[in-house]
Amino acid sequence: MADELDLTTKEIPDAIDGAALRGRQTALAYVDAQGDPVVSFRGSTYIYNPHQLALWARKTDSGLASAIEGSPRVNVIYYGGADGPGPRFLSFKGSAHVDPSVNDTVYDALIEGERNADPQRKGVAVIVDVESVDGFGADGPFRMERTTG
Repeated sequence: MADELDLTTKEIPDAIDGAALRGRQTALAYVDAQGDPVVSFRGSTYIYNPHQLALWARKTDSGLASAIEGSPRVNVIYYGGADGPGPRFLSFKGSAHVDPSVNDTVYDALIEGERNADPQRKGVAVIVDVESVDGFGADGPFRMERTTG
């Protein structure tokens, strides 16, 4: 049985937030406008709140930002290895959307290297509404699902 989804527990922020600073990144899978699967590494992913991930898309009119308009389902995975911190493996499933209203908040929370890759802030915030996460941590496997609005 799955636990209630709360991305601020089970040391998930320890693993995800700033993962790129430790040589780890998340990989995001989505479907492009042609219906092809795309996987891209994301150094900007972080825990936005107990039910959402945030990341930065550097292009607003192509790639991820435009693809999720028509096909919002995404999967974000993380592999941290045995040296931690936090869970060794995480797989987040949910729906993504562009949210320019939180551009400043998301951009300001990015690690320096990600901000430096878009110093003119030409990109846009992407929010992932997480529905479930499967992980493997120090206590073994776990699953969390969002069961309430």
